[in-house]
Amino acid sequence: MVHDHSTDSIRFFQIHLGGDRNFCYLIGDPESGNAAAVDPGFEPEQFLEISETEGLTITSILITHGHPDHTGGMDRLQALTGAEIYGGVEDNVAGANPLADGQVISLGGLEISALATPGHSPGHFCYLCEGRLITGDILFCGKVGGTGSYFPGSSARQEYDSLGDLMKLPADTLVFPGHDYYGGEGQRPHSTIGFEKENNPFITAPDFDAFCHLKDNWAEYKKEHNIR
Repeated sequence: MVHDHSTDSIRFFQIHLGGDRNFCYLIGDPESGNAAAVDPGFEPEQFLEISETEGLTITSILITHGHPDHTGGMDRLQALTGAEIYGGVEDNVAGANPLADGQVISLGGLEISALATPGHSPGHFCYLCEGRLITGDILFCGKVGGTGSYFPGSSARQEYDSLGDLMKLPADTLVFPGHDYYGGEGQRPHSTIGFEKENNPFITAPDFDAFCHLKDNWAEYKKEHNIR
């Protein structure tokens, strides 16, 4: 399933290609046709087919974090396209060019900013382009990414701080998460920074202790508030 969020200035596609409700993304420059594949965890051949159908040439592969559901199709897609891979050095993404916070990846006339957002993983990055923020697994619609022993190298403190940094972005910044995990009524495959600031219970938590308490008691909170 492909959702087209393009405008005159950017080609932007949110794509379901398997996994645990995983989203991957295709960002393209309308003028040059150069494109970036973000988190191609599954079905690299189909991902390439989508890009070719849209008249785009994948020149970069951007990884938000090194978990296999986000990187699983990376090597095959690189073999098919010759694209350069980029990722956070702390996540040990094999073959990736190491990213620095604020680094800009160019796609013809389009620029993508890489934002270091450790927490869910130590080398997690978000990608910002034309008011669209791809958040990987640190920020979902109405939820945040997991931390703890199930996610080696994760840190609730780092995640809390990284989320605080993201909330400084303009309120109308579009949020495109790594999974379709929205738990409220209806569907919300994407969001905005403003909506998350007002409605995400982890973001509205008054301090770090409350943030951690919610993480520790999330199952109970979901049941009380009828969240999936």
